[in-house]
Amino acid sequence: MNLPFHPFFVHFPIAFLFSALIFHSVYLFKPHWISRVVSLWLVGLSTIFSIFASISGEKELIKAGEKGYSSEILELMKLHEIIGNIITWGSIVFFITWVYMFFNYKDDKRIDKLILGVLFLFVGLVFFTSYLGGTLVWIYGVGTP
Repeated sequence: MNLPFHPFFVHFPIAFLFSALIFHSVYLFKPHWISRVVSLWLVGLSTIFSIFASISGEKELIKAGEKGYSSEILELMKLHEIIGNIITWGSIVFFITWVYMFFNYKDDKRIDKLILGVLFLFVGLVFFTSYLGGTLVWIYGVGTP
């Protein structure tokens, strides 16, 4: 069975990270509306699915490399891969660090504001990577029959 799993898995980290950003923003402005833990576990789910998206993306890259695309497309694919790997490894480190800070600095609002900034950074990187992936698929036809 030769199904492309990468298009299936990539949507989960995008949705989970964006949801974590929204829920963490709500928590900072209205702390009694939502639990502080929700955005933390959304980042954890995003981390798990980003690992699967990265692995399936590597397999899709190997399949796409056999087709002989132009150098422009290969450069876009390489940039998409690099930023995707940064997001994957960065989210692993970010999630572990956030769990540590969550249990050791429970009442420090500065940590929560720092987390919000990091979430903004990750969501921006994810949106840029998804833009590159969409460009590869919809403009250049990478991964399509």
